Amino acid sequence: MSTTAKGVIFGIIAAVCYGFVPTFTLPVSLDNPLADADCQMNTPSILFYRFIFAAILIGIYMWMRGKSFRVSRGELVTLIYLSFLSDGSALFLISGYKYMTSGVATVLHFTYPIFTALLMMTFYHEARKASTLFAVVMAVAGVTVLSWQGDGEASLTGIIIVLISAVCYALYLIRVNRSRVKDMDVYKLTFYVMLIGGLIFGAQALQQDEIQPIGNINQALNLALLAIVCTLISNLSLVAAVKNIGSTFTSILGALEPLTAVVLGLILFSEPITANIVVGLLLIIPSVVIIIITRGRNETNGK
Repeated sequence: MSTTAKGVIFGIIAAVCYGFVPTFTLPVSLDNPLADADCQMNTPSILFYRFIFAAILIGIYMWMRGKSFRVSRGELVTLIYLSFLSDGSALFLISGYKYMTSGVATVLHFTYPIFTALLMMTFYHEARKASTLFAVVMAVAGVTVLSWQGDGEASLTGIIIVLISAVCYALYLIRVNRSRVKDMDVYKLTFYVMLIGGLIFGAQALQQDEIQPIGNINQALNLALLAIVCTLISNLSLVAAVKNIGSTFTSILGALEPLTAVVLGLILFSEPITANIVVGLLLIIPSVVIIIITRGRNETNGK
């Protein structure tokens, strides 16, 4: 099998696996009225288990490969900062599920490359291009269409919450590449971000009430799959894809993430596929692809 073919396969696996986040989250979410009462768990507890399980699995992988866990004090401070951004992205995305369908929330979260481009142009003096501005206009139009509900009410609260999730992830990506951990081994970086993130959500759960114990097999299965499929497999596949086909092509394949979430929401949770959703997808996904291609050319040309 060629290097390109391997990269494409890994890129598809990464995107599809991340698209399963709502599939394994909603059945155990306290905010989901359709979840079984004996399976429901508060959001901090869900995220605690997700990140701690993922950290344990990545830690075992690093130990088996003989990778170092050592970090300096300065690197640890940066990792804590990055963990808060990663946690914010995960928390606001899940919080958005109670205001809109999981598919729409994932589509809105997928606008993070748009925010990355805007932040880079605003604070890092990245060149402004007509294609970038056109893509931003398309994305705004797509968000507007998606926010318009069938009853004529715009779910402004939900839109803002999920867009904050996208901004947090954009900031995370920018700071990873522009901080003292930019050359850190990706597995070590992911391990500490997951571990610190799990501890943060554990502290939040304890402050609110308690870390809810895993009480049955359905909870255990969904939380384990959330950590394995949506965190471990997706991250490792992403790394493999970038190594084989580069970040730009891998990012474009990431469009399968919201598509996966929309399809699974339709099949598993009977979430509707309305004209608004279709139009929003047709506006947002191409706008993100334009941004990715434009930024990829800029990086290739050294701009």
